[in-house]
Amino acid sequence: MTQSALSPAALRFGEALTIDVPGLRLAAKAWGNPDGAPFLGLHGWLDNANTFNRLAPLLPELNFIALDFAGHGLSDHRAPGVHYTSFFDVQDVVAAAEALGFERFGLIGHSMGGAVTSETAGMFPERITQAISIDGFVHHQGSPKDCNDRNKEAILQMLKASEKKPPVYESIDAMAERVTQATDQSLAAASELVARGHHAVEGGVTWRTDPRIRFATPLRITERQLDELMAQSTAPALLIAATQGDRWYRGGLERRQEHHPNLTVLEMPGPHHLHLEPTHVDAVAKAIRAFLGEQGVLTP
Repeated sequence: MTQSALSPAALRFGEALTIDVPGLRLAAKAWGNPDGAPFLGLHGWLDNANTFNRLAPLLPELNFIALDFAGHGLSDHRAPGVHYTSFFDVQDVVAAAEALGFERFGLIGHSMGGAVTSETAGMFPERITQAISIDGFVHHQGSPKDCNDRNKEAILQMLKASEKKPPVYESIDAMAERVTQATDQSLAAASELVARGHHAVEGGVTWRTDPRIRFATPLRITERQLDELMAQSTAPALLIAATQGDRWYRGGLERRQEHHPNLTVLEMPGPHHLHLEPTHVDAVAKAIRAFLGEQGVLTP
């Protein structure tokens, strides 16, 4: 059912939350109508909940909770010796929904968060109402030998985890500038992520992000498992694919579409973080509103 309009005073604008899940505490930000359709926002690799700072206010009818994944933003890091994999991220998403009282809920994920969105929708189709991915989707896992090699690499990296130290920058402005040099983000977009993603150390500032996130990802699933995961995805799904965005998920996208019964792919001009870029966020919000309007969730 379409949500009725609320006065601005009744809406939330990035309210800080913490959510306890097994083994750690996640940080989050709440946006929109607390009585609206429940949605979780899932950010990309090395990003944080601030990735939705521009998109969430354009979807005020939703009860939108943007999470910091474990090891990102203000959330706890995983315990020593524990790897970062999408399996644990999916578990945390479902646990967060349980803690919030969301029996059925939608997902909006960007990049890695888009992959976790599509995985969660396949594993828990009875829980997911709509699955929206922005320039990211569950993707090709490589050959069996590739997977074995990455498992070995992940173990060797974890055994030397104490040697991994993040770089130190003289200021948050310098951090944001470095992000623009390493990615296609504008300074406006990078500054949003740095604001939540840094902390002070001797000599300047550095990333809050757990350095282990950069390690090889173990426990990858096979193509046949992915086919079945897609076939089990019953929720209406939208993938907004940025034409100047990332390519890592596109290699197997046609196969994903062949097996997913409810997936719509929308090509949209823009860079990878188009939902955070001031010049592109309105188009992203319009597409999401149109999609959710078709589902009767809100007015396009």
